[in-house]
Amino acid sequence: MPKLWGQNQRSNRLIAKDKLVLMLIYFVKLIAFMSFLMAFTLFSVTALAQVQFYGMDIFIDKEGVSSVNITITYAKPEAKFQSTVIGRIRNFQAKDIDGPINCSLDVSGISNINCNLNLTKEKRSIEMSFETNDFVKTLENKFFFSNDFGLNRNITNVHSSIRLAEGFAISDPEKTISFPESVTTISDGRRIILVWKMKDVRADERLKFEFLYEQLPGFLPFVFRLRYIAVFGAAVATVFGIIWLRYFRKPENLVLSVLDDFERKVMDIIVANNGVANQKKIVQETNLSKAKISRVVKSLVERGLLEIERTGRTNKLKLVKKKFQF
Repeated sequence: MPKLWGQNQRSNRLIAKDKLVLMLIYFVKLIAFMSFLMAFTLFSVTALAQVQFYGMDIFIDKEGVSSVNITITYAKPEAKFQSTVIGRIRNFQAKDIDGPINCSLDVSGISNINCNLNLTKEKRSIEMSFETNDFVKTLENKFFFSNDFGLNRNITNVHSSIRLAEGFAISDPEKTISFPESVTTISDGRRIILVWKMKDVRADERLKFEFLYEQLPGFLPFVFRLRYIAVFGAAVATVFGIIWLRYFRKPENLVLSVLDDFERKVMDIIVANNGVANQKKIVQETNLSKAKISRVVKSLVERGLLEIERTGRTNKLKLVKKKFQF
């Protein structure tokens, strides 16, 4: 009996030990499963697009200055926006649908942007704009555009368009557009436009746009063409104006065209009376005061259009004959 009882005790201890091992194994598996679940959850949240739309519209002028407009629509409201631009930017502005956004800008060799956002589920977009000289470098007689616009976020849709100044074109597009390769080159009739459209861009993917471009030889910019056309048109108009005034318009009509209404009334009466009229008669016919007529007559005399001849208590007004033909 004692021997049997001892065997039972050992068996019970073994069973208890086995249960404890099983519990430890179960506990380890539970922890592993929970860790996997947490990791999977975090990965799933990260894998979900944090930015629904990322749009860039860039114009490069003939001096190599890049004017950048950016639109970002988040998947859900966020409290802050932080980004670093490789280069010195200026004229920075940021806004959402309600107006300007509170941002701080630290510019040295690079530009650090920090913005406090006040987004909602319905209002999840922000817009930014700035200018910089640092995206374009000169390589002999060509120009190299390069900048990384990455957000370190997963993005559903990316749309980027870069417009060149008039008179500039891509240098050997098959070789010089290095990244991204999915570019479409179009033209609006005056300018070359590079367009990139991408979907499901991961946070660790680069958004570094690079290409080589150059100015077309012998190109006369549109603004200069307009200037030359305007100057030529003004010169032609001046010549025709002089010819018309000199040969087609009567001298008296030219003189009368620069008079005001009161002066014209006085001149019309004098012309109707063969170039001579009594000042008292003019007062009567115009129904103006003597003082007003005196001022008008004085002005016409100073212009050399009238001569005054004193007759009794009034004046006789005469047209200067060299200015008129009768």
